[in-house]
Parts: sequence; C-alpha cells; structure tokens
Amino acid sequence: MDYTYIDRAGKLAAYLHDLKKAGKDTIALDLEGEFNLHQYGEKLCLVQVYDGKDAVIIDPFKVQMHHIKRFFENRSILKIMFDASGDRAFMYKNYGIDLLSLLDLQEAVDLLEHEKSDLKSVLKKVLKIDGGMSKKKLQRYNWTRRPIESGAIEYAIKDVLYLFDLKDRLLPEIIKRGLLDQFILRNLQAQNKPHVYGNTPKLFESGKFRSLIKDKQRIFKRLFEIRERYAKNLNLPPNSVFPNDLLFELVEGGTRARDIKFGKRVPERVRKRIIEDMEKAIWGSGR
Repeated sequence: MDYTYIDRAGKLAAYLHDLKKAGKDTIALDLEGEFNLHQYGEKLCLVQVYDGKDAVIIDPFKVQMHHIKRFFENRSILKIMFDASGDRAFMYKNYGIDLLSLLDLQEAVDLLEHEKSDLKSVLKKVLKIDGGMSKKKLQRYNWTRRPIESGAIEYAIKDVLYLFDLKDRLLPEIIKRGLLDQFILRNLQAQNKPHVYGNTPKLFESGKFRSLIKDKQRIFKRLFEIRERYAKNLNLPPNSVFPNDLLFELVEGGTRARDIKFGKRVPERVRKRIIEDMEKAIWGSGR
C-alpha cells in the first residue's frame, strides 16, 4: 500500500502546504496509541491521514507535539473521523490538544440506527467492503515499536481510506430521512463539550473498592501508589507488575506480600524492594 511517511516537522509543514495549495480542506483522520498495554501510561503512537487521494502516516515519536497540535487545532481543515470521542478525550487529557472542525460519522450511523455500529461492520454494510483483516488480530499491537510492521501500517491506513466514500453514502441518507439538523447538532455538541477529567483512578471508583472499610481503603491506596511508582520506573503497565486482584487480596489478607506472583518482566532485585514496601504499607497501618 502506497503512503507517505512523515517523520520530520518540515515534511508535515510541506504536506499541509500542498493540501492548501491544491484547495483541499478536508481529510480523513485516525489515531493509534498506547494505553498501558505494553508500556507505562498513555501515548500517541501514530496519526493516519487520507486526503481523498494520498495516504499519510505521521510519526509523533519524530514530529514534535506542538506541530501536531497546530495541525489538529486548525479550524480550516475539516477532519472526517469515526467515533472521535475517545480520540478527542485522549488527546486533550494527555497533550492538551483539542481536535477541532470534526465530522464524526459515528453520529450519522447512530441516527440511522445501524444494528452494528463499529467501523468494520458499517463499511461492510454500506460500502460492501470486507476489511478481511480481523481487528482482534491487531487490537493488542504494540504501536510503540519502530519500525512498524507493514501489515500493521496497512491495517491502520484502512481506518481512514474509506471515510470519504462512507461520508458520501451516509449523508444523503441522513438528508433523505430529515435528520441533517440532528446530525449537525450532535457534532457541534460533541465538540463543544467541556474537557473535564478527574484524576481519580478508575479502580478507586469500583464497587469492590467502595465496599472496603475506610482503613482498608487507605491501605489499598498506599499499595496502589507503590505499584504505580515501580511500574513507572520500569516502564511497565501496572498490571504487568502484578494484577489488580492481588491488591484486593493483599488488603483483605488473602495473600501475603511475599507470595505475590510478579510479571515476568519485573527483575528479581526489584521484586524484593516492592515486597518490602508493601509490607511496610500493610503492617505500618497497624493491621
């Protein structure tokens, strides 16, 4: 599959200049990221663009984020996306970047009440395009790898390659059914929605955590922070240090710190330090 690989700010500027010179003010856009699956934390790993003629891959590991910010926040470029809410939240939460001038085709699919609303199913139903490659096959792909495998690049580009055609099929149907005003409103509401993100880990909002007595909640938070600190230092997802369930077992007394089954990537010397810190947190609480 032919595409342009942009790994320098100058290349991105030249591409955007060529778009403007050609009078192209609409692109299809998608992102790939790392979400505490292979490494610690969340990070943007890939930007896929299709302008109706050429496919482009932007490498955010090589192109500084302020250049990508200028691109994403450019109101003069209409960005066709599919289910943009997650990407919009991810970019603002992690980089303070607001995806502006979006046309989210997910809103059209929802208004038209498709039985299956994921992109692969919609492409198959509306455009008779079978992606062939199972999403599950690359769902857990490590997008932080360089170089990126050619099959993964092809998979990523396919998420933008058909968005122009999909728009041209969905919008006439939206108009035909008298839903255009609702479609416009939904897109505007999504983009005008304020960015409000709490710092409380999701685990602390679970029913299992809330069912703990206050003293055990405090111990749990200390253990969570210890695991978080070591995960960050090792650049590992916290669950790769040891899983969430063990945090609850430690607090409830079902498992001792010395009996923790650590992930394979946790060095032996580090395991000993984690155990020591965990025991101090547990027994220092007076339990």
